[in-house]
Amino acid sequence: MWFVDGKDAQFLDGAPVGSIDLARGLAGSGRSLPEITAVIERAPVGFAVVDEQMRFLYANPEFVSLHGLAARDHVGRTLSEVVSPAYEAAVERHVTEVLGAGAVHRDVETSAEVGNTRKQLLLNLFPLCDNEDEVIAAVIAVQDLTRSHEVAELEGLRVQAEWTDRLDRTQRAGGTGSWESDLRTGRVVWSANLCRIAGVTHSPNTLDEVLALVHPDDVERARASLTLHTATPDIEYRLCTSDGRVVVVNSIAEPVIDVSGSVVALRGMCVDRTARRTAEADARAAAVRADEMTARLRDERQIVLQLQRALLPPSIPAVEATELAVAYQPANSSAGVGGDFYDAFPLSDGRLAIAVGDVIGHDIEAAVTMGRVRSAIRAYAMQDPLPDRVLRDLNLLVFSSGDMTMTTVFYGVYTPWDGTLRYANAGHPHPLLVRGGVARPMAHRHGLIAGAVHHAEYLAFETSLRPEDLLIVYTDGLVEHRDEDIDTGVEKLCAAVTAPHLPERLDDLVPAVISAVAPEQGRDDVCVLALRHRPDPPKFTAPGPAPTR
Repeated sequence: MWFVDGKDAQFLDGAPVGSIDLARGLAGSGRSLPEITAVIERAPVGFAVVDEQMRFLYANPEFVSLHGLAARDHVGRTLSEVVSPAYEAAVERHVTEVLGAGAVHRDVETSAEVGNTRKQLLLNLFPLCDNEDEVIAAVIAVQDLTRSHEVAELEGLRVQAEWTDRLDRTQRAGGTGSWESDLRTGRVVWSANLCRIAGVTHSPNTLDEVLALVHPDDVERARASLTLHTATPDIEYRLCTSDGRVVVVNSIAEPVIDVSGSVVALRGMCVDRTARRTAEADARAAAVRADEMTARLRDERQIVLQLQRALLPPSIPAVEATELAVAYQPANSSAGVGGDFYDAFPLSDGRLAIAVGDVIGHDIEAAVTMGRVRSAIRAYAMQDPLPDRVLRDLNLLVFSSGDMTMTTVFYGVYTPWDGTLRYANAGHPHPLLVRGGVARPMAHRHGLIAGAVHHAEYLAFETSLRPEDLLIVYTDGLVEHRDEDIDTGVEKLCAAVTAPHLPERLDDLVPAVISAVAPEQGRDDVCVLALRHRPDPPKFTAPGPAPTR
């Protein structure tokens, strides 16, 4: 029991549980009022009792110290005489509700000026009642959270720095960059990766500085993206870098609104579309060439066959320490020519990119898709040759293009000076590795066929070719026979490539293997790429370690 203003008083049900338990526990144990008061006097939480006239009836030492005043400056004085106006306004409304309706207010955060220091306080307010449950006063419990707020603020700054770094790494991986434009000051801020995409060392500060980087033909589109006060759809424009490159970006923006409802800023995201637009341009060029050939030729099968050969590489590169051979054989049935293809091209660091694929379907649609896929692989590989990334981007292109069909692809990056092969597989038959007279399919997980789903992830694998090791990559037309399962066809292929008296040169060996294994009445195209690792130490000098991608 508490004694306040000559009345017996108790805590009303609904007050903070800890306070109820404390008061009832002490009272129930037979403790005297001085003993109970002694506990409150030593409590690390500030306690005060306020009556209906907003006068302090009691304040323990912790409450007094929190407000920087002496105890005599509290008891008998009103809230307005003791605390700052802002603090009084935050507390008085809650005290009024406690006294008037017996309300309980939990965990009310406020701040108060104490001397030259602003303190962050946590308040709990609840009624003090007499034996008849009549509210006779309000109890204010106060905790000082200032230090906790300071620690939280420092932790927030640390977390912000950590997430800023994570955001930058994520944007670099995804080819994206973010920006903000303050419509009140005209200040523009770009993220670090948007600066990298645009080829600048630091963020432009104003709209004019941004527009100075934009291709002259695209200035008005870019201006719209940075100034419209409503959410904008994708706006595509080109940036001209200092080294002469043209970067294509898609920009999308959303408005930032203040408490008055006014648009005060814009936030946006740019996505680097350069590689995709290059690949699409190559694909469009291939489609134009296909249309031109179709207009000149009448025989549909001959049209597709000539188109198929035209879209395949006219030659393969000569690579030191490597023997390379390819072959393409069209189907000889009425089903028409399919979309099988091969490719081999050098990368800027001296490595060799290889690809073999099979577009689902036949005739002109498959052939055109084949040309577009091959061009896309080259474009993506020139940007970043990492196999899993090339197949991931190719999958998104095929899936997003309504006039392209699904495609199986084996793609790898071969290092001629040490025989390392990094590769990934999008639903394509496993290549053969011939070593020491034994041929075995390479063991690795298939990825999904390109174009099957919107987002697909592919795993990259690595192996090392020893001197005289032979890699054979092929399409399924080589091993698919009528009335036989494909495993039987693979076994026949393994036997054929290790048979005695085969030609030594790959240019002769590949046709001999196709002749021995391919079905007599081929219902599908056949495509084969063979690579033999033949280092010649006296003549071959490695150009240095390949960059890590």
